[in-house]
Amino acid sequence: MHRFLLLLLPAALLAGCSSNEGQPSGRVPIRLGELGIVVAGETRSYMQSDREGAFLQGDVGTGNGDRWSVGGTELLRAFRVDVAGGSLTPDRLDSARILPNETVRYYRGGSSVDVAGLESIAAGDVHAFVVTVATGEPGRVTLDILPGAGTPAGTGGGLWSWRSAGGLMLTAWAGEGGTAGRDGISHDAPGGKARFLFCAAPASPGDGIARETFGRIDSLLAGRARRMEGLLNACFFRTSVDTLDRAVHWMMLTLDALMVERRDTFAIAGLPWDGSIDARENAQSIAGLGLATGRYRRTAAVLRTLARYQDTIRASSSYGRIPDRVVNGRPSYRGADVTPAFVREMYEQVVNSDDTVLLRSLYPAVARSIDGTLAHHVDRFNLLLHGPGETWMSDVDRGNRAVEIESGWYFQQLIGRFIASYLEDTAASRRWENLPEKTARSFTLLFSDTARHAIADHLEPNGTRVMDVRPNAMMCLESLDDETMRHAVTREAVAALLTPEGVRTLAAADPRAARGSGEAHAFNGPVWTWLAGPLTYAVTRYDRQDLAFPLTARLASLALRRDMAGTLPAMLDPGPAGKRASLGAMAEFVRSIYQDYLGARVDMAAGTIILQPKLPEALTLVQFTLNVGGSPVEIEERVGKENSRLYLNGPSLPRDMKVNVLWMMPNGDAWRLSFRLKGGLPAAVEMGDDDAVMYRGESKADFEGKRKLRSFSQRTEAADLAPAP
Repeated sequence: MHRFLLLLLPAALLAGCSSNEGQPSGRVPIRLGELGIVVAGETRSYMQSDREGAFLQGDVGTGNGDRWSVGGTELLRAFRVDVAGGSLTPDRLDSARILPNETVRYYRGGSSVDVAGLESIAAGDVHAFVVTVATGEPGRVTLDILPGAGTPAGTGGGLWSWRSAGGLMLTAWAGEGGTAGRDGISHDAPGGKARFLFCAAPASPGDGIARETFGRIDSLLAGRARRMEGLLNACFFRTSVDTLDRAVHWMMLTLDALMVERRDTFAIAGLPWDGSIDARENAQSIAGLGLATGRYRRTAAVLRTLARYQDTIRASSSYGRIPDRVVNGRPSYRGADVTPAFVREMYEQVVNSDDTVLLRSLYPAVARSIDGTLAHHVDRFNLLLHGPGETWMSDVDRGNRAVEIESGWYFQQLIGRFIASYLEDTAASRRWENLPEKTARSFTLLFSDTARHAIADHLEPNGTRVMDVRPNAMMCLESLDDETMRHAVTREAVAALLTPEGVRTLAAADPRAARGSGEAHAFNGPVWTWLAGPLTYAVTRYDRQDLAFPLTARLASLALRRDMAGTLPAMLDPGPAGKRASLGAMAEFVRSIYQDYLGARVDMAAGTIILQPKLPEALTLVQFTLNVGGSPVEIEERVGKENSRLYLNGPSLPRDMKVNVLWMMPNGDAWRLSFRLKGGLPAAVEMGDDDAVMYRGESKADFEGKRKLRSFSQRTEAADLAPAP
């Protein structure tokens, strides 16, 4: 989906004021309260999770209520709240406030209902959420419960229980003084406030766990809020555009909520969830899921999970493949693009974190993936052969060699050969010695239409180039060795596929372009939101962030103002083909912010921080934290009319880091700077038209390298990048 390889493509690494002016702006800690989304007179949805497979969802403004599922099994379809004045139905709703950790509905007459998930309840697979009803005055409060499929398991001692069709026990409790009936639970709420606890476990949690959890509700809620705020401040991000900030914060927390951390660690691909692992989506989302923001433990755990399900049976035709999906522990191997994505993201994980333990443990999976492909899935040109439906466009006939899969296969081999050499596996490195280059030559020869300066979307089994204008060629810019071709591919993608709403999956001029919506048309025209990420990478290479940022801003607004709060759907018209709360869409959104606009990357293996910002005009100030070797580095990028400023501070850096900066000035010139960042010694850099200076504390310091690049920006040459009118 993105980027360049830090070690394998070193040529891409372009190698950073006065002491008062160089001081950073003060950082304001991020609080959950800032993220509140107020709903009035409309319908919005929310989602919460316990990060162990329990998902609480609801609609605000309709009668659909609140739903709860665990492991893909629906336990609760809805509940209705009755107070002394009658039922709190949607027609009585005044407004609501949705936060990442709770949703509060306010009703005319003064009542409110607060729904909040709990996490880290207890050992033994226990899940829970709490409903708090405030009435303002004493009176009986009742929750009428509509469970999912299953059978009653009895009531007694204030407990209401239901055995779900999936075997889980759903239990509701109203606390001391509460009562349970056939249809729900009640409490007299003498103080005008009542709390109701829902628990789920493989066996009945019983009175003891319910009582114990009920007594800890306040501390559990406070701990959950602290954890969320801690995550946001560890991955600190603030800019001059408030809407962007709030959208990034929401999506960071939503991506966190999509995580399931049990025996297998993975992120669900979207809602609704059926309990399976979408391995393709996980493999392709590693960068946004954690690499860009420095959550390396999370991404390492996901990579280990994916490797655990690799086909290791040598006689199998899918030997060496990472699955595209895992259902009830059973993997399927129908995704030719998953394994190349896995290998590439594993490599970038190691580059970012210098985790050589992970490298050594996953290298056998890399070796199997290459040898298995060579044994079963290559042609005489060393291009990867795949079956129908094995690309991400699963319902489109794309021959047997799709462009993005061949690009991924090239990098898979290149990475494998590099790791084999690094780990001194001389047999493997010799076995794969010339293979990446053979794939590259074949790719150029068979996919390139040099007369048109275009790249085929795929090859038919007979070798015919199919020149469909789709976004897939745009994802392969790093595999093209000719800049004229890279420019032409980007120009065609922008002209034919970029719309104000997003990136289409097929040019509108194509006679097959969808005029409707739904699964049958999913890949023949409709906008998939994750494609904004590759588009942003492609155009920022040419300093045309002015083309990408309106789309980024639109997606930020979509996350805050439409459908499920703080999320992006897979498609603008979700229909049956597109999920809500799309992992791929939100991961690419976060990745593109950090890697394409902020231009921030870490190469711990080389001890280098790379900053190549491509800030749109609206982002005059950016403050963010970059995780470097487990230590936070505070960075501020500020763009002014005359001078631009960069500030870095890594108070706990374990070692000195080299900083390579490529800073584009508004007039098209650029500064290429390099210097050392030392722990506890901030560096402040001011760049103007004539000079760049650096201060460490109050003292002026020298750069290791400093060069002014006149008229370096490609913005003028790329003026022909423009959407069709």
